[in-house]
Amino acid sequence: IPAAFLLKILFTAVTLGAGFRGGEIVPALFTGCALGTFAGPMLGLPHGFAGSLGMAAVFCGVTNSPLSAMFLAYELFGGQAVALYALCCGVSFMLSGYYSLYSEQKIVYSKFRLEWIDRKAK
Repeated sequence: IPAAFLLKILFTAVTLGAGFRGGEIVPALFTGCALGTFAGPMLGLPHGFAGSLGMAAVFCGVTNSPLSAMFLAYELFGGQAVALYALCCGVSFMLSGYYSLYSEQKIVYSKFRLEWIDRKAK
């Protein structure tokens, strides 16, 4: 199904909205893989490879942890395209904002400037 990632987002939202506790990471991995598999052929990439790029990028964006995403991609898919995984994770990290899936995670530096973020001063 070409729009599987949209259906996954919809069904996950309905399930969580109904009060059921679900996993956080597996839906993100599936959504990223489905989005990559859908968008990859439009960019001239094979389905499987594009799915792995999407999975790593969405995992990085959701957790705001680029090194973990890189290690996960390296462990799952090997080191042949580590530069492309790094590129996807870097872009995803820069675009993901300062909040993560986990409320305990604190990002205390700017992603764009060399300065600390002081949230208490605001």
